[in-house]
Amino acid sequence: MYKKEESKVMVTLIESHQILSAFDEKLRHFAEKKIKSRDRFTLVQSSVKEVRSDSVVLAGGEVIPCGLVVWSTGLAPRPFIQSMKAERNKHGQLFTDSHLQVLGAPPGSAFALGDCGEIKGHKLPCSAQVAERQGLYVAKLLNADDVSKVAPFSHKSLGMLAYIGGYEALTDTPDVKLKGFTSWFLWRSAYLTRLGSWRLRLQVPMDWLKTLLYGRESYDR
Repeated sequence: MYKKEESKVMVTLIESHQILSAFDEKLRHFAEKKIKSRDRFTLVQSSVKEVRSDSVVLAGGEVIPCGLVVWSTGLAPRPFIQSMKAERNKHGQLFTDSHLQVLGAPPGSAFALGDCGEIKGHKLPCSAQVAERQGLYVAKLLNADDVSKVAPFSHKSLGMLAYIGGYEALTDTPDVKLKGFTSWFLWRSAYLTRLGSWRLRLQVPMDWLKTLLYGRESYDR
């Protein structure tokens, strides 16, 4: 685990708005508090103007020296979507009607879903959960004899889970709000249900147990 080098490592998390902005406000504040309480960890609310070989320049002019930059990009439509002559929102997403059909296009000729589209007057989060439901909905439309008889698209969130480190996580569902170790256990349990084979469902918990007892494997080359 390179314990001797641990004191030399500093982590700075730069976020232009709010971390975990889609989560409940109390859960988000809990995550921020946990992050700020960690040793050698700083949370900065700003945006990055420039990335250099040995530093990062913030929008306000502050320069943060660094040896490694991990960049998690935001969501944006592909250039193909941006080039289309259709009504879009300020983020470049195509406006659709309640059946996910692009506004202005001939009925049944163009659909926009996921990060590419937004139902006008009914904004939904740009998440995989929403995109998956929209994909199934469009498939239903394409197989329908009469699209007008298909009910408009609707989405009810099944909830969100997020791991925040230190065996703690957040659970945000319409009915349950959890944080801490209990939420971490729920997060791990939900993860196991999404694995594709029984081999992985047996192997992954064993790997987790090994990491819990002996720490993560690391190799000093």
